[in-house]
Amino acid sequence: MSLQVLVKRRFRAARDLVFRAFVEPATLETWFSPSPEIATEVLEHDARVGGRYRIGFRFPDGSRISVLGTFREISPPVRLAFSWTWEPPDVHAGVETLVTIVFDERDGGTEVTVRHDRFPDAPSRDRHDEGWTGTLARLATRLGES
Repeated sequence: MSLQVLVKRRFRAARDLVFRAFVEPATLETWFSPSPEIATEVLEHDARVGGRYRIGFRFPDGSRISVLGTFREISPPVRLAFSWTWEPPDVHAGVETLVTIVFDERDGGTEVTVRHDRFPDAPSRDRHDEGWTGTLARLATRLGES
């Protein structure tokens, strides 16, 4: 049985705006990390089905790590799916997981549901649960909501 993360967050912003925050590289760099201390750099981002992305993260101690994947589905502004694979030296480097994000209109705003599947173990799942929770909190800040 595959382990899964499921994180939801509501935003006051319109669904199209929230969706674009996930697919526009310049915007993505301003918020896509679990904490403000971790800098994000979009190294590659071909937002089309079959296109690849690679995102680098720089930590306060100067260390770096990158995640990469392929876009599996892009259905603006409703759904986004992509593979997710950490590069070395991450302990789970080479393990491909799958992220599916659904953008639902709710009460004049947007509810984002992130489902991240195929974790090899509970520690990896828990790390990503914390990561997605922090990342969506940073998106709220980027959207002027916190």
